[in-house]
Amino acid sequence: MLKDWNKPERPSDEEIDARLKIARENLTRNQIKVKEGKIPVFVIFEGWGAAGKGSLVGRIIKNMDPRFFNVESVKYSTDEEKRRPFLYKYFTRIPEQGEFVFLDGGWMRDIVGGKMSGELSDKEYRKRVDSTKRFERTLADNGYLVMKFFLHISEKEQAKRIEHLEHEKDTVWRVSKNDLWQNRHYEKCEEAFSSYMKNTNMPSAPWYIIDAKSRKWTELQVLETLTQGIEIALSNQKLA
Repeated sequence: MLKDWNKPERPSDEEIDARLKIARENLTRNQIKVKEGKIPVFVIFEGWGAAGKGSLVGRIIKNMDPRFFNVESVKYSTDEEKRRPFLYKYFTRIPEQGEFVFLDGGWMRDIVGGKMSGELSDKEYRKRVDSTKRFERTLADNGYLVMKFFLHISEKEQAKRIEHLEHEKDTVWRVSKNDLWQNRHYEKCEEAFSSYMKNTNMPSAPWYIIDAKSRKWTELQVLETLTQGIEIALSNQKLA
């Protein structure tokens, strides 16, 4: 999917600022409608290392009532979780009715990472992809709005961001070994990400590829797409 993706044209700074103001206000209003309609909204952010997933989530939730959302980052499995099905740790974090959960990295990272590290055989990888599709479809069939965003940056942009983070003592800790490995094997990772996304891109839970080169432009794309998804879910609920 990534190689076939047509990068959207970036508007002017003035247009981005104007649209951002509207998009932020729309999210605030839609959060109230989601609460009233009892729609659980599950938003999953995936993407390249140093693409800015965490900071993006921070900017989005500034526009929301903190009583009705949670932000989750699930990086490591506990011993208890390792004894259970691999999606268990995510299933326990799905949103309640009328609430949002923003997931900073999810099962895509686990599955693709496992395949590329050799921890998962081709057969195990395919089984996990199938399990993921059933999981996402089950959520959608039970009234959940599932929105999956992939923050995309170029190899050159990723290298520049990693270098910047490494040269600041307050941010060097944010650069992981995986981020460095990704950049050294960018084309291999891009192929793996693309294959996974193509296999899990379903009408009930589609992928949205986001041009993450600049902060405000990234936020605008996500907010407008998220708002559109919420409004469609609300409209479908009225028709049901």
